[in-house]
Amino acid sequence: MKLNHIRKFNTGIYDYSIVTSTFTPIDTKNHPFTLKSTTSIQEWCGHTFTQLNLADNNYNFKQFSYFESDGDEEKTIQKALLEEDLMTRIRIQKGQLSEGKIDLIPSTIYSRFNYKKMDVEKAIISKTTSVNTLNYHIKYLSIDRTVSIDVEKEFPYKILGWSEDNGSGLITTATLKASSNEPYWKQKKLTDASKREALKLKY
Repeated sequence: MKLNHIRKFNTGIYDYSIVTSTFTPIDTKNHPFTLKSTTSIQEWCGHTFTQLNLADNNYNFKQFSYFESDGDEEKTIQKALLEEDLMTRIRIQKGQLSEGKIDLIPSTIYSRFNYKKMDVEKAIISKTTSVNTLNYHIKYLSIDRTVSIDVEKEFPYKILGWSEDNGSGLITTATLKASSNEPYWKQKKLTDASKREALKLKY
């Protein structure tokens, strides 16, 4: 299953555009780890690209940055669950995530914006249940970061919203406005633009 996580926002005068693509096998029993996750960040000063590729017992990590102090970096990280694959895993596993203490590799977006080196961290996943919704709370033990994910209790287990708190006093939140099961890659004509209204997307 592929997840494209897209963020567009501005900080003062200039814009940011971020895309993370994550590829998680549906057969998690035989293939328990995500195969690949990539993140590209573009803004007025330049751009960066980060990639994690699964290889045997490690992720091959590569990062390319316009920052002179960063340069290019390659290393291996012990394989563990990726924060980026939690939402795909929820969908694949019928709304379920394993609870308790786990090894987790934090979001590449978090790593870039907080100047943290990518590595495996300890985190605790807990779950609360309401009539129609499951809420997962992910709290890291060694870094100041918590993530909350709301998901439908029944099929198709849609992600209804999420939030993240990095301890800075600013909390990022997202809420599902609309959804549609469409062959979007075929809807690229000018006449298809009207369908964005049903999805409550800005033109």
